[in-house]
Amino acid sequence: MVIINKNYLFTSLGLLILNLFSYSLTSSSSSSSSSSSSSSSSSSSSSSSSSSSSSSSATIASDQIKFWSENVENRIPKPILKKLSPLTKQESDYYSNLLLSKNSIFSADADFCSVAKLACHSVFDNVKVVKELYNIEKLYAKFSPALYRSRRPADENQDNPFSFFRMSVLKNGNLVHLPHLHESLPERAFLPEKIACKIPLNYDSIVRIFPDSDSSGKMKRTIQTTLGYCNADALQGETKSCPKSLEEMVRFAKFTLGEKKVVALASKNTRGSNSEVKIGNIKEYGDAGKSKIVACHEAFLPFAAYVCHSLSSTRLYQVDFVDGETGSNVVNRMLGICHMDTCHWPKEHVAFKILKFGPGEGEACHWFSQLDLAWIAHASI
Repeated sequence: MVIINKNYLFTSLGLLILNLFSYSLTSSSSSSSSSSSSSSSSSSSSSSSSSSSSSSSATIASDQIKFWSENVENRIPKPILKKLSPLTKQESDYYSNLLLSKNSIFSADADFCSVAKLACHSVFDNVKVVKELYNIEKLYAKFSPALYRSRRPADENQDNPFSFFRMSVLKNGNLVHLPHLHESLPERAFLPEKIACKIPLNYDSIVRIFPDSDSSGKMKRTIQTTLGYCNADALQGETKSCPKSLEEMVRFAKFTLGEKKVVALASKNTRGSNSEVKIGNIKEYGDAGKSKIVACHEAFLPFAAYVCHSLSSTRLYQVDFVDGETGSNVVNRMLGICHMDTCHWPKEHVAFKILKFGPGEGEACHWFSQLDLAWIAHASI
């Protein structure tokens, strides 16, 4: 006869139930941990995939903006923002490898030109303002006698009588007639620097890479004018360059001014274009012609490019134009630059024709468009 101790039985059953409950919690915890681990792994994988996708879709423009902020003290002017490259880094690497590979026969096709926002084909027939699509005298040829000798008689009829003025015009309350300020060149974006730096500034190389640019007489001649200036010898006391990328332009300005960071200035808008306007407040930058100034004017190539130069004895002004009736509301704010020493300018220069004097007999001033840039040191503000 077996005698069962009731207290022992209840204790054993209690331990059994407790163990079963504990096992259930452990199992549940393990399952939850496994699920959490799986979820974490999935999240990590998703994050990695997202990062990879983000990296491949990152744009060259973001790099250009970063470079600007690291080297320029003020923000990018809006017209220049429109010229930032729309290419992704992945697209840039792809086209760069094609262009830079040995024995490359890469040429810019319609797809590349569209994606990179370039002007690779005959575009001038669609530009409304043909007469002043390229103010050759103001931007380039004024410092190249060779280009003046190559001018055709028809060019003489395109000289804008308001392209140049004397410094005495810059007085508060004066009425002045502005030249055409509206941009008439086709829109083009900057190329990524690693592509632009490999494109030589000669016509054969440009045509090889951008074959359609040779199909239009106007486009061909405009490109040749740009290259003619870029490859011409610098004048005495002039430092010049033809930067093919945004980064190259900023570096040239920094080098010429001898500054780690520079300031970029531009005209505000195109109000008052080809009309009479009233001058308001005037501010001069720098020390009355003693401070260095770098002027960069938009050049025409299938991609965004500039011609930049620095001349001694140059004075830079910020000029407010006000409402003619009230004389108070500022309708535009433009940059005007005066070259005080014209001794070395070619005697055929259109400025002398407009201003009625010869080389070295007076100063010649002109306005900056929205796409022209003036670079100065911070101390000159």
